[in-house]
Amino acid sequence: MQDAVSPPVSAPAKPLRQNPIWLRWLAAASLARLPQTSLPVALVLTAHEVTGSFVSSGLLSGASAMTYALCAPWRGRQMDRALLPNALGWSLLGAAAGLVATSVAAAAGAPLWLLLVFVVLAACAGSGVGGAYRSVLPHFLHSTQLTQAYAVDAVAVQVAWIGGPALAAVVAAAVGPQACVGVVAAVTAGGALLSWTLPRREPGSPTRQHSSVRALLGWLWAPLVLNAGIGVNLGALDVALPALMTDHGEAATHGGLVLAGLFATSAISGSVYAALPSTNPLRKVKTRTVACVLMAAYGTVMAMAAAAPQLWVSVLCLLVAGLAFAPGDSAVILLVSEQAPPERLAEAFGYFSAIGYVGIALASPVTGWFVTRFGAGAGLLLAGLAPLVAVVVVMRTRDRQK
Repeated sequence: MQDAVSPPVSAPAKPLRQNPIWLRWLAAASLARLPQTSLPVALVLTAHEVTGSFVSSGLLSGASAMTYALCAPWRGRQMDRALLPNALGWSLLGAAAGLVATSVAAAAGAPLWLLLVFVVLAACAGSGVGGAYRSVLPHFLHSTQLTQAYAVDAVAVQVAWIGGPALAAVVAAAVGPQACVGVVAAVTAGGALLSWTLPRREPGSPTRQHSSVRALLGWLWAPLVLNAGIGVNLGALDVALPALMTDHGEAATHGGLVLAGLFATSAISGSVYAALPSTNPLRKVKTRTVACVLMAAYGTVMAMAAAAPQLWVSVLCLLVAGLAFAPGDSAVILLVSEQAPPERLAEAFGYFSAIGYVGIALASPVTGWFVTRFGAGAGLLLAGLAPLVAVVVVMRTRDRQK
């Protein structure tokens, strides 16, 4: 059922936890997001099972990530001009179909190029979906609830980054690597079915979307710069944490556990931040200030981990740094909705996601070179400096504009 729902203008807003539409939105968005966090692991395991090569694994996973990055703005623009949630549901079903084809082809021993074709098609169909979900929020939530809603959404992202890889690993161990992609497809299809229960949002008028891409990027420059820093940070951590473990004589796989711990502390602090009432003084602070302060704190503590003499000190610094991540990330997300025109929110979030994916993709090989030449500490330092540099760029540019 797709009833058109508008947020009340004068009536007091119902708490989020008592809003059934919001709860359905959160469940649908989480189901749609979980495949994006579990798919990289699933593709790596599947490709290695089929080809026996980690080079092929990286190629398949990288093709999926880059397709998401390249297609997200274009697909977001399509979502802005489409009827939602219909476009959401069909996009997710298209992605699920591509993943089913990938799983069947892998089970049949298909060549790598065919797997690449199916993976790219699935990623193209599913790109832009996350931004489209977020673009729906202002259509059924009161404006005073958006800060809390985006904070809860940021926590859901952290949970997805913990649960997604774990889901793929459990399925691979219990059933087999080739079953991973099939399970991801099933979760994607579940998100598609649930999305059709969300309120109807009419297509945006093309006459109101005539402004250029340059104009849109001009409005979004601050959250884009900050998210680029976050993307580089996450890409660097993917490489630096396993290297940190091996430098101290531990198994490289323990790096994944440390990253999961970082996301866990982030989810805890994000939950506390999301629970703050609108009357709390922290809610009165400008969104850009909150984003910059928390991202700077996150980067500073992480850079301290690079200089720590013992492994447990480095891990402790990383867990403490995680406390600033989800609240800061939610503030960066909120900046997008504050800066972009309502009729172009899905496209705006598409660019936002794309630059994060590009940051991850570029940081991984660069960090690998740093780690090989200078050790894991150099990789951690890069991970910490990335958000710090982004904050400095945003603050200095704002000062010049003033």
